[in-house]
Amino acid sequence: MEEYKFNECVRTQSKRLYLIALSFTKNQADAEDILQNVYLKLFNCKKEFESDEHIAKWLTKVCINESKDLLRLHFRKRSVPLEEAINLSCIDNTQDIDLIKAVMSLPKNQRAVIHLFYFEDLQINEIAKLLGVKESTVKARLSRARQKLKAKLGDDDYE
Repeated sequence: MEEYKFNECVRTQSKRLYLIALSFTKNQADAEDILQNVYLKLFNCKKEFESDEHIAKWLTKVCINESKDLLRLHFRKRSVPLEEAINLSCIDNTQDIDLIKAVMSLPKNQRAVIHLFYFEDLQINEIAKLLGVKESTVKARLSRARQKLKAKLGDDDYE
């Protein structure tokens, strides 16, 4: 990949990929490590991408796989306060902070589908493919996560 194209990917995809990694790890340092691994793979990748959208989807898949690998390798439950896990300086208002905290408190599998569906605008079939599960599983996780978020946040502001 050409250097200018690589730099453009880093500039445009970093925040999105960081949030994906963070949704899996709940740990800022681990999310940053995952992001570095993702960009190292992109830098060393010899594959020709058809479009920017193709690159974005490839990076999303690599980020998810790197996140799963890290969790599987370490098999640890290292918890930190949500304020530490979330870089609150990049979030604009209190309502967004409350929403992100509520999403981060969900179980990992529900947190992942919520993030991919709402924040990455992926379709259910795309999420199923990325996570390696059936579409019905994605729908069930999405439904359970929505119920939990409604209970935590109330259903007035987040419909």
